[in-house]
Amino acid sequence: MSRFWAEPVRLHLHAEACELVVGGKTHRLALAADAPPWPAALAEWLPVRAKVDVCVADHWLRYLVTRWPAAVRAPRERDAWLAHQFKTVHGIDMTAWTVAMDTGPVDDARIVCAAPTALITGLYSLLAARKARLVGLTGAFVAQFNRLRRQCAAADGALLCAAEGRLTLGVWRGGRWCALRSQVVAPGDENAARRMLTQLCASGEAASSGVLYTVGTRQNAPDGWQPVALA
Repeated sequence: MSRFWAEPVRLHLHAEACELVVGGKTHRLALAADAPPWPAALAEWLPVRAKVDVCVADHWLRYLVTRWPAAVRAPRERDAWLAHQFKTVHGIDMTAWTVAMDTGPVDDARIVCAAPTALITGLYSLLAARKARLVGLTGAFVAQFNRLRRQCAAADGALLCAAEGRLTLGVWRGGRWCALRSQVVAPGDENAARRMLTQLCASGEAASSGVLYTVGTRQNAPDGWQPVALA
């Protein structure tokens, strides 16, 4: 067995392509329109019994920041409450989506992520065909925050990530998550983040001032907010 098979293989699902990194070599496969998100050709490059670390672009995902109401305690009640929240905010039927949530919430504030169930089952089918094992499955925004969290030191702040024509904005106050928004933006629109953050300030979900950390984009910030570009 080659040495790199024992090391995690990285698989990134973008909006229009898959990238598989094996032993330092990147294989990129385009996604055909309306085709399943995991091309069958991936199996040719995925080593048998590989450990696979997967990152999924925000294009495929829907996010919420939630706090459980005091009266919602039982697992079935929480599932129903989350389904209602996703339906209200994103207009999606949760019978076709799979939910994952932050395992280490602060003050019971959690990032909750939903992915199409077909995407998850397709991934497991791909791995099973090669007897591979999933060791990590992360949304792109969460992966970026985990990578940059030490640089995002402001008590009141926001992280803005840009990729493939989409902005994802996560906001915290006093170090606690308050909101997470993701939307498609027009090319060259440098005020999209200002509009998103201004709305969150007006609703009280974001502080009136803070630091806006940005990755992959140049965006203007509302008055009171200081933009800081991160690499």
